[in-house]
Amino acid sequence: MAPPWVLLDRQVKFVDGGLFAGAAIGGSSREPTLEEALLVMEPHPVVADPPEVTFLSMLRMIPAHPMQKVHDATISSTDKNLVVLYTGMYRPGNGGYARDGCYLVYDASRNSLAVIPQLDPAAGGRLVPVLRTIKCLGNSAAIVRHGGETGAFVLAELVTTYHPGLPDAQLYQWWSSCAGVNSGRWLRSAVRLPLPPDLCGPTYFFQIDMAFVFQGSICWVDLLTGILICDLFALQEPEFSFIPLPQGRSLHTPNNVRLGLKVQAFRSMGIVRGAIKFVALIGYTETSLSKSSNLVLETWTCHDLREWKKGPALRVGDLWASESFSKMELPRVRPMFPVLCMDEDEIVIFLNDVEYVDKVDRFGQITGRQLVLNGHYVVRLDLVQNKVLYSKGGTTNNLALLEPALLASDFSAYLRGSKHRQSGKEASNVGAIMKRPRY
Repeated sequence: MAPPWVLLDRQVKFVDGGLFAGAAIGGSSREPTLEEALLVMEPHPVVADPPEVTFLSMLRMIPAHPMQKVHDATISSTDKNLVVLYTGMYRPGNGGYARDGCYLVYDASRNSLAVIPQLDPAAGGRLVPVLRTIKCLGNSAAIVRHGGETGAFVLAELVTTYHPGLPDAQLYQWWSSCAGVNSGRWLRSAVRLPLPPDLCGPTYFFQIDMAFVFQGSICWVDLLTGILICDLFALQEPEFSFIPLPQGRSLHTPNNVRLGLKVQAFRSMGIVRGAIKFVALIGYTETSLSKSSNLVLETWTCHDLREWKKGPALRVGDLWASESFSKMELPRVRPMFPVLCMDEDEIVIFLNDVEYVDKVDRFGQITGRQLVLNGHYVVRLDLVQNKVLYSKGGTTNNLALLEPALLASDFSAYLRGSKHRQSGKEASNVGAIMKRPRY
């Protein structure tokens, strides 16, 4: 049986499946379109029990050249059996630079794919140069299952424009063919978001770091400020509301340009046992590496879309001093990239043991310094007991492991059967094809 939830790598590779183009499109000798090439790909999830990482790849059934520059994808969000991806370099607002990208929806329960075109400049009935003025808000593509087991869904995309900009925005909706009468085209509506004025510029703008669905509503999350909630299925029109982060935990300040940091390195959010949970490494932006023992892993929970309740917290120095941490011989380094477990009050963190070493030329002269990754460890942690429940790692110099791009997803619970579980031979074969980093 596949696990009820997994740590899903956001990066999706397209790899050769070995068939010919003619066979893939029913024997035709013509070159397939990009849409045809994407639709005949075969989804290949390689599922592992967390905190091991689950990978999703797509097997191409035709040669890569008709797909031009669309050779991979990035997962934006999931909802139950549904996963939505941006293909290639496409993001809303960069249509002029990624003409061939689009949205791809993977249905794990049916092992099927649906291709959704880029945002339509004619959506809403008037032909206007929308793509030239769209301003992307981040990882904003959100998928919502609609109608139970029918396979219906709504894909939502939230963008703004350079003029007038936030709080004015554009909500795009794409209803699948079995979801309603407006299916098969982008529906665009102008909305005014209930954001605090200081999140609407000119020095700071609401930025979407992640998206998920809670109680049927979309949660667009800025990990520095709060959650923008959208109920797509309200009686008359979509309804928006905003929940700020717990008091004292907002980090946006004028002119900081999001602090110039990768926010996911020290903050995350998700659904844990039916509630929204927020985890943050407090002091990360103010504390030097040598003072990492003073950092605090802190959690908060919101059950009612209104108030936050503080949960367990743990000082990093106390974690280092714990018996389980010492027993597993883990390095005393700053924990990073926390991910919330979906079924337990536990988190997954990553420990990167790095150092800078001198670069020496053949004459023995120092020419600079380079970063060396001595070890990379994935750790599952119980904050209440201050106990390391699991760890795995080793010596490696794969610098791609320094910034894992992961999200917790329960799409695995909807896979048919257990054939997708990662086992020795299958994982080895897929790993050889994809050359994936292993955690």
